[in-house]
Amino acid sequence: MALVTIASFSFAHEAHIARAKLESEGIPAVLADEFTINMQWLYSNALGGVKVQVPPSCVERAIEILSRDDSDLLADGFESEPE
Repeated sequence: MALVTIASFSFAHEAHIARAKLESEGIPAVLADEFTINMQWLYSNALGGVKVQVPPSCVERAIEILSRDDSDLLADGFESEPE
C-alpha cells in the first residue's frame, strides 16, 4: 500500500505528537526516516525531516486534523486554582 506524506518535522518528538493526534482520530499513520534522523540528527534537513504518512484515502481528513488549532482545549485545564 502506498502512503502519502502529509507533514514533516525536524525532530521525531514533534512527528510523534502529530501521529498520536491522527491515531486518536482513527487515522492510521506511520513515521518515515525517524530512526535515521534520531541517529544522525544533522541529516534532518537533507532528508526532509521526519515524515508523517497516511493512506491516500485519509489525506484530506488528516490534513484537516493537523491544521486544527486545539490550543483552547489546554486552557480549560489551567484556569482553576489548586486547592
